[in-house]
Amino acid sequence: MKFSTKILLISILILCVNSACEQRVKHNIQRPMDVWAFRSVLDKKPRMLTIALDSQLFIAYDLSKSILHKAWKGGISMEGAPYTSKKNIQPTSWGTAFISDSLLQQHWAVLRNGKKESLKIINRGYSFRDNQIYLEYSLILLSGDSLLVKERPEYIKDSQGRSGLERWFKTEQVPNGVSIILVQGNDSFELASNEITVKTNYFGDVPEPVAPDLKSSYDHLGRLWMEESDCFTCHQIEKADVGPSFMQIAQRYPNNQNTIQQLIKKVQQGGSGAWGDNVMNPHPQFEDSEIGEMLEYIFQLKTKEDSTANKPFVRDFTISAEKYRVSPGNGAPLESVHPSYNLATLHGPTLQPKVGGLAFLPDGRLLYTTWDTEGGVYILDGFQNGDSSEITTKRIAKGLHEPLGIEVVDGNIFVLQKHELTQLIDHDGDEVIDEYKAICNTWQVTEDFHEFAFGLVYEKGYFYATLSMAMRLLKSEKQKLDRGRTIKIGMDGSYESLDYGLRTPNGIGLGVDGELFVTDNQGQWLPGNKLIHVKKGQYNGMAWGLLDTLKGTPKMVSPTLWLPGTEIANSPSEPILMKDGPYKGQMLHGDVCHGGIKRDFIEKINGNYQGAVFRFTQGLAAGVNRLCWGPDGALYIGEVGMVGGWTWKETKYGLQSIKYNGKSTFEMLAVRAKPKGFEIEFTQPLKNNSEIDPSTFFISQWWYKPTKNYGGPKMDLERLKVTKMKLSENRTKLYLELPGLKKEHVVYLRTPVDLQSVENQKLWSTEAWYTLNAIPK
Repeated sequence: MKFSTKILLISILILCVNSACEQRVKHNIQRPMDVWAFRSVLDKKPRMLTIALDSQLFIAYDLSKSILHKAWKGGISMEGAPYTSKKNIQPTSWGTAFISDSLLQQHWAVLRNGKKESLKIINRGYSFRDNQIYLEYSLILLSGDSLLVKERPEYIKDSQGRSGLERWFKTEQVPNGVSIILVQGNDSFELASNEITVKTNYFGDVPEPVAPDLKSSYDHLGRLWMEESDCFTCHQIEKADVGPSFMQIAQRYPNNQNTIQQLIKKVQQGGSGAWGDNVMNPHPQFEDSEIGEMLEYIFQLKTKEDSTANKPFVRDFTISAEKYRVSPGNGAPLESVHPSYNLATLHGPTLQPKVGGLAFLPDGRLLYTTWDTEGGVYILDGFQNGDSSEITTKRIAKGLHEPLGIEVVDGNIFVLQKHELTQLIDHDGDEVIDEYKAICNTWQVTEDFHEFAFGLVYEKGYFYATLSMAMRLLKSEKQKLDRGRTIKIGMDGSYESLDYGLRTPNGIGLGVDGELFVTDNQGQWLPGNKLIHVKKGQYNGMAWGLLDTLKGTPKMVSPTLWLPGTEIANSPSEPILMKDGPYKGQMLHGDVCHGGIKRDFIEKINGNYQGAVFRFTQGLAAGVNRLCWGPDGALYIGEVGMVGGWTWKETKYGLQSIKYNGKSTFEMLAVRAKPKGFEIEFTQPLKNNSEIDPSTFFISQWWYKPTKNYGGPKMDLERLKVTKMKLSENRTKLYLELPGLKKEHVVYLRTPVDLQSVENQKLWSTEAWYTLNAIPK
């Protein structure tokens, strides 16, 4: 054989080896979905990244371990609270699996000179380039070495048309003598040190999978209809929640045809009264037969106990008063926008965001995140001049997992996801995010739908957020110790907890004196909603998840404000400090289910905060989730809701703003505790010829007792009488002396409805709820 021929054959052989002789067909990259890479719980595993590479190939990574969890042909059932308004459900994969971690038991290993080294794996996030995704992991060794692994998965085909998965790896910072190995069951795959390595798997043909029929997975059709509806939003099987448990319902009612017909109408029409004051939503979309199936399932839960012995679960939150005429702001929620503010609506027919977070860029444009299947981040522009026709919106990020907080720090964007604090980085200047950099993703989580991460505050080099507790744990499962806490996160990814015993703290913000405050939603062990001043080490009342080493339940720290359920709160959200008008220095907070915005007057007594909450404004589109001051001095309002629960009047979206217009509104400006009563300050002087009758004030007090029940009654509810009154010389401050005031009580004050100001204005609202943790000396 001639030398030239040998050279040609050797060259062909080298080329064949380098291409793995697989005769791979270059695949035109076309993703099957708009959001083709997204974070979620998947198949009961948290911290998952699902990637739809092609209609023939889905893959998912477990980012807690930085391994490929699954590769399959099929799809995803995107079900859950932000997706389909169903609680206790999370996304699941369906189809035919090609690779499954449950079978391969994959993990990373590092060898130094042939000996195995201990390591810690950290997910660093992922980035996009040329419509491909690149994942990045760090392998931290005990020696201090930090090895970097980058991975790019891609869908490919061979010459025979077989689908395949190509995994491109690149390693960096690998010292001499160190090897990185991906272990898969009994096999292992070694990555070249500081080089590129490619691993390819081809799969055999499989039949086209069919999306699962949900009915086949239920042993009773009634259970299916219940999960298709909003039943589990307010009810659980065994325990009372917002409403009674299904077992309580089964035990209370006799299973006969007359009762079934009555209950069918009740479910279709909705209403309240049978089990307390909470309102059940109407369900006209269900046929009689479908509700009948639900009732049949519920009646199967009946135990052998005598149903007549089971009394309904009733909580009385009504404000009882003689000859009391209820009207908006006067015993009932407000209906209009506060007269001192002008409302602007930014959403419209083509912009309907369910807002998870709000923040402003340095140039005055608004960022908002969406709590939905898309999990997006948008830039809003063109709203600054008040012309809605000029508003534009641009999506810059997508695929985030329930992004319920966002902050801009020195021009850099940070988003709080359910399981991660993430920095969003634009590398090429087009404002579309190229890199999703993981800052902190190590706090404890499970797959529970209720393990939210709420809000995001940045202050002096640290981020602050709150973690809610799981709600659907089995008896054998324990609450993770990080749940129910306010956490402080460093830029280096470290975090620490500041307090514990929170339930659903959907709101965190800086308030009076620059202090950190959170709101919490009532439930088990929380008889009322709360506004809480965050203090290191304090216990806030929710007894689930207490450390096993604690002997007994610690004493709950009194909140800054109790927010009585159904009266002034149902689901309080983000608190914020007021910056304008006569209310400057006070606080506001929103409410997702009660609706509107509430105003908080805070004072410090004996070194601790307490104060009064007032109705402030309504007239908004949906439940208020997030509040943010804009550079124009307006307060921007992010609104949210889901049909069947966690909503105000079944509304689902909204993005609006209110701006102070300089007009004075006659209302209570402040309520201050005094040694023998309260001083009420008004925004305008009372009319000179007003004759104020002390008996026309309605004032009551009570305290709350935390129990394992959902919410709780007013303990030792009693009415107080005004024995002395004094009006200041400028007629803006009215002192009320009230014998019998008790510390650690909530005091409800209602002024006479016919009070008028010198400008002949009537009161915007006649009510205040004061949390009297301590009585000043």
